Amino acid sequence: MHRGRVRRGSRAVGVDRDARGPLLPVSPEERVQGTFDCERAVLVVARTVTSTARLLEALRFFRNDFRVKPLFTINDTSPYSSGARTLLEAAGVTDIVPWDQVPELHYALALSASENVDFAKLRGTTVVLPHGIGFNKWVPDPTTGGTRLAGLPRAEALRSGRVRLVLSHPAQERQLRALCSEVAGHTAVTGDPTYDQLLASLPFRERYRRKLGLGGRRLVLLSSTWRSESELGRWRTLPLEMLASLPADEYQVAVAMHPNVWAWYGPGVIRTWFRDALDAGLLLVPPHRGWHAALVAAHLVVADHGSLSLYSAALGKPLLLAAFGDEHVPGTPIEKLGRMADRLDPRADLRAQVERALDSHDPDRFAELTAEVFAHVGESATLLRDLLYREMGLAPPPGEVPLLRPPDIESAPLPVTAFDTVTRFTGPEDLAIWRYPAAARPPADTIHPGPPHPGAVRHLAVDEDDHDLRRPHQAAVFVRRDVATRTEALQWTAEALQTLPGARVAGAATASGCLARIRNGPCVEATADGVDAMLLASAVYACVLDRSVADRILTVHTGRTTTRVRLGVVS
Repeated sequence: MHRGRVRRGSRAVGVDRDARGPLLPVSPEERVQGTFDCERAVLVVARTVTSTARLLEALRFFRNDFRVKPLFTINDTSPYSSGARTLLEAAGVTDIVPWDQVPELHYALALSASENVDFAKLRGTTVVLPHGIGFNKWVPDPTTGGTRLAGLPRAEALRSGRVRLVLSHPAQERQLRALCSEVAGHTAVTGDPTYDQLLASLPFRERYRRKLGLGGRRLVLLSSTWRSESELGRWRTLPLEMLASLPADEYQVAVAMHPNVWAWYGPGVIRTWFRDALDAGLLLVPPHRGWHAALVAAHLVVADHGSLSLYSAALGKPLLLAAFGDEHVPGTPIEKLGRMADRLDPRADLRAQVERALDSHDPDRFAELTAEVFAHVGESATLLRDLLYREMGLAPPPGEVPLLRPPDIESAPLPVTAFDTVTRFTGPEDLAIWRYPAAARPPADTIHPGPPHPGAVRHLAVDEDDHDLRRPHQAAVFVRRDVATRTEALQWTAEALQTLPGARVAGAATASGCLARIRNGPCVEATADGVDAMLLASAVYACVLDRSVADRILTVHTGRTTTRVRLGVVS
């Protein structure tokens, strides 16, 4: 038998040119040159960002086990393969075997999270991990021109006897056998480690909310799968409409898009399309990590027929469906969810629907459906780990697989620099303020604004850092949020009113709150620790409109937050 060598960078890898020979569990070179005496190599086959992220999560099954050496390759035959290499390299994987050299590698097991890899190039057994929940969607099949069941490998791959498909529930096996008899004998039901991870994270939801800086605000998570029948495919203005409808001091809006959306269009295009929403404070969850944390932290999820809807329902989250594509498979749990869950009506008041869903929520509403989706709850990671080790012919490490905390979201929303502000005195010293991001200001004939506030008055408050140079000239309240000394604040506010003749109040943040100068009137010091200077300046403007500028103490209500603000007139 001839031994050849394949070059990868500066390192050579031993190979077996004779495809009829036995598949060695580790290369001969590893036995000679290696340091850790590895006994098995596992070939990790990436394809898309979605599947790559699941594979990187699966590396925890080999944690601290020096017997197992992961090798990495990319079967980049998908239009959504862009980003897989970047994701691997960001995880510290820089030695990636070219796909055309895979048939010559030594490994004991191949691991994939895509049913579409080229199994003919792989030797031995390939364990296929799910990258979603179940088999719920029909997707286009470019090979036949028809459709295929997402998640199910082709019949010829199953007939080879070298593919093992991991399932989360026995019902999935019955579903697949009815559609494809070749699947019989080639499945393993282990439960869903991702669900176990999410479920175990729920007691720490407040930690995630604190990391996101929510304060007393509620997180509304918009989740969209990919293609035209998805939430954003059918309702691309939903993020902006939500931001326009929900007071910014009461709600944070986030969007988690399927990684295929990011791969198809690219981050630059997506951020361009959602520029106004980002300026309005939208949190755009990164495609490869962060959705777990966003889901755990969410107070409400607005989704479609993607897997995140089922995770939300199973976790007992309030759920609204903004779209539900016809590509779902009848009789599956996602189809049942589509019949059970409430819908978000684009013609009705969005804030009213959000608050109704929050107030009327029953966390056990989908408990029966959850039992049809997830088996072996709490045990799935260990069961899956043990399956992989059996396929490698190794005894698994002792003990359970660590249940790791989902990573935090690595991005943050931009600060909102302009608000459509609504104020109303509800008592002699009680002032209610609602603020809506001006960047989400709707065209009057297309987007429904937030609910009316009877007896309230509106004004535009703008920070000097706002990107839209037109808005300062439209503002009634103009603010500098950078903390200034008292002398600097007096000078800056005077210059601001001179520069912007339309502004009625100019406010500058100080160490104790805000100094606000009223046009043709006095300066007012608004004192309150840790309160946004724009909010304080708007409170002063409300007093101007109410003709009640004086030394006084106001109780300011913004959402669920109540703040005592001391106003002092500066002579």
